[in-house]
Amino acid sequence: MRSLFRWLKREKKIAEPLIPKFIEIFDIERQLFVQDPFDSSEDSVIEEEKLQAVLLTLVGGLREYQTKVFENPTEQHKAMDAVGKSLESAGVVPIAYTQWNQSPIQGIAAKVIIRGKVRTALFGPSLAMVRNTAPLRPEFIEINESATKAGHIVFIFAIDGLAYAIFDISHRLQEVVKK
Repeated sequence: MRSLFRWLKREKKIAEPLIPKFIEIFDIERQLFVQDPFDSSEDSVIEEEKLQAVLLTLVGGLREYQTKVFENPTEQHKAMDAVGKSLESAGVVPIAYTQWNQSPIQGIAAKVIIRGKVRTALFGPSLAMVRNTAPLRPEFIEINESATKAGHIVFIFAIDGLAYAIFDISHRLQEVVKK
């Protein structure tokens, strides 16, 4: 019986059983950037283009980190990378940074220079960032609550403790169909 099976397989009379393959898809459902998160002072107002460049810089550091440590990226890292890919596709270019750091709970952080001042940029899960930022704007709170209820991943981007952007990211598996 076994030899008959091998012969049929060799003669392509029996197809190999198909094993489904899946890829993870991370979609940015909503994102909101604000240029003046607090008091509209000269120090707190940052243009959206600069905010996007700083954010892409943080994600770029994450990519470098992952290549050095040879780890499988976590769901959090993959979702952060989806934000980076979105920014890159919009033509955003990263800037220089120092003291880049990554923590599974807190997210990613780095020192960047904005208008001649050294600032601390943070990008991480909303739960951790709420404790590390000034009170959030009502729009951020609404996005965070509705995204959390939907089971999405929520990240907040802050500079010097002020939240400048929020991201609502959905996560799903999609079967790869071979033709």
